[in-house]
Amino acid sequence: MAAEPAFVRYNCGMVPRTTSERPGSGVLAALARGVLANRYEVEVPKRMGALLDRLASASDRAQLLRAMRALDTRAGAFALTGRSIPVSWLSATDAEQLLQKWSSSRIPAQRRLASVFTAMSLQALYAHPGRAWQEIGYPGPLGSAPDRPKLLEPLVISSDETLSSDVVVVGSGAGGGCVAAGLAAAGLDVVVLEKGAYNSERDFHHNEGDATAELYLYGATLATTDLGVRILAGSTLGGGTVVNYTTSFKTPEHVLRQWHEVSGIDAFVSGEFSESLDEVAGRLGVNTDSSAAGKRDELLEEGLKKLGWHVDMLPRAVRSCTQDESCGYCGFGCRVGAKQSSMLTFLHDAADRGARLVTGADVRKVVVKDGRATGVEATVGAHRLTVKATAVVAAGGAIESPALLLRSGLGGQVGRNLRLHPGTAAWGLFDEEVRMWEGTLQARYSHEFRHWDGGWGPIFETVPVHPGSWATALAWRSAEDHRRFMDRFRNVSFCAVLPRDTSSGRVAIGRDGNPRIEYRLGADDERRIADGVAAAGKVLEAAGAYEIFSPHRCYLSYRPSARGTHRQWAEEASRLGYRGKVTFHSFHQMGTCRMGTNPSTSAIDAGNESHEVRNLFVADASAFPTASGVNPMLSVYAIAHRAARKIAARLS
Repeated sequence: MAAEPAFVRYNCGMVPRTTSERPGSGVLAALARGVLANRYEVEVPKRMGALLDRLASASDRAQLLRAMRALDTRAGAFALTGRSIPVSWLSATDAEQLLQKWSSSRIPAQRRLASVFTAMSLQALYAHPGRAWQEIGYPGPLGSAPDRPKLLEPLVISSDETLSSDVVVVGSGAGGGCVAAGLAAAGLDVVVLEKGAYNSERDFHHNEGDATAELYLYGATLATTDLGVRILAGSTLGGGTVVNYTTSFKTPEHVLRQWHEVSGIDAFVSGEFSESLDEVAGRLGVNTDSSAAGKRDELLEEGLKKLGWHVDMLPRAVRSCTQDESCGYCGFGCRVGAKQSSMLTFLHDAADRGARLVTGADVRKVVVKDGRATGVEATVGAHRLTVKATAVVAAGGAIESPALLLRSGLGGQVGRNLRLHPGTAAWGLFDEEVRMWEGTLQARYSHEFRHWDGGWGPIFETVPVHPGSWATALAWRSAEDHRRFMDRFRNVSFCAVLPRDTSSGRVAIGRDGNPRIEYRLGADDERRIADGVAAAGKVLEAAGAYEIFSPHRCYLSYRPSARGTHRQWAEEASRLGYRGKVTFHSFHQMGTCRMGTNPSTSAIDAGNESHEVRNLFVADASAFPTASGVNPMLSVYAIAHRAARKIAARLS
């Protein structure tokens, strides 16, 4: 006899719940309806559950699941909402009012719940194909991925296995790929372990939601513990270089001078590091001949020129780039193979010289014996993988590298000195269509204010923005208000403010060994960001925006037609503040295993070797002594290029 179905109340109706649904799924459905109103789709709660599953922290995931279960009981609902009505019973209107109440609550836990559930609901709807895309005028992927063969051949790990090598490199992005190529060229036997999968042109389907899950670290669910900064980092063979925007700035001279002062390392000013910058730029084909401006960048350039401010073409690591509307999708992988990622350059160089690649490898520990690194322990699916090596190079990025070292028993400065370049923007509405998801990834920039306070000012850029990202960046105040802005998606552009932060955060690990990111914006950085957003508003006004708004969670805008409105807007935005009032986005994480000659202020020495463990090296953005102030990819490549020479000399 069939079991009786379980039921949950929703909107005064009875809805069957299958036994396969997670506890609290009715809560997700009810809250999503409150966020989305009549744009709600039945697939949304399941997608929200998938987002929960990708959270890095097991404890955060468990807390949210406990909250969902509690909200589905009378007692738990009373404790968290003030009413003894299970949340899954609420109408869309009641759920919306609950989220609004939580959003403005003085209780941090309630504000956190509102932030998490609104962001998950919006991402679960707008990052996926459906009626919402049609209504906002977003076309989705432009055709199918090309049927091109994969050119690399990672090892298949089908059982517990032990490999031996001279060097094992953990990570395959700008740092890992470049250091592996250099070591293999020196005649060393190299194994590269990558946590993500191998995705190439034929895999780049360009569906925002699925691509984000497949190509980004923890499916782009990672954030600081206070949810103030969302962390975006690549997690695929080739790392962030597969999904980044190809921008290839050399490390500015004033930054190199400061790196020398902070670290005590002469290479930053002697020309040694600059030589590595030149060599990697040549290998990547960095140029300014592939910077045709899409509409976003045209507007940025127009506004900057009318103000008489600096504007220039961005140097990009591309070859034969189409520079058309399809390029805006390359944050989900470049289908034409124009993006000169580590996957297409240095990893091929390494493989051609015998390096072995393993994907899907979650490296949990560096094996240390008698004060020396002797290999790593990892899992590949259900299998254990041990790699024995003379040396270990951590190159998993400024979040994963310190987490690995902390799991392996290191301490000191490991995980400290985190910089995030916490980016934000001023947004503008235009009469004409902008379609900010289209066009060359990045083509124009301005460093008009870079030298504020001795070299800590922001630069201005734009990037492609797709509907899932826009929906979550746009503050949610009500379902109708948010929908109204999504309906104007085609007419939005922006001027991004990329600060060079002095604020220092930390990467720690939870009980599960996964990273936890602590970061709080300092007062000086907040002031410079406020001034940067105010200046960005002027750029948009000069470019012709008819309404300009700040990134605050409360709607703060002005229309340029009225005299003095920009000044009033900028003053009010500054008065409101940015700490805790804005969600920042970090595309650049740096500094958590900083280089330096003094072990009390740094984690690795001038040769990129750990102060604590011999033959353990770090070659990625975590080695930066301070924030780079510009998109850091080329600087990471140079760090790794120089490190490869030092490590090869040690081991040869």
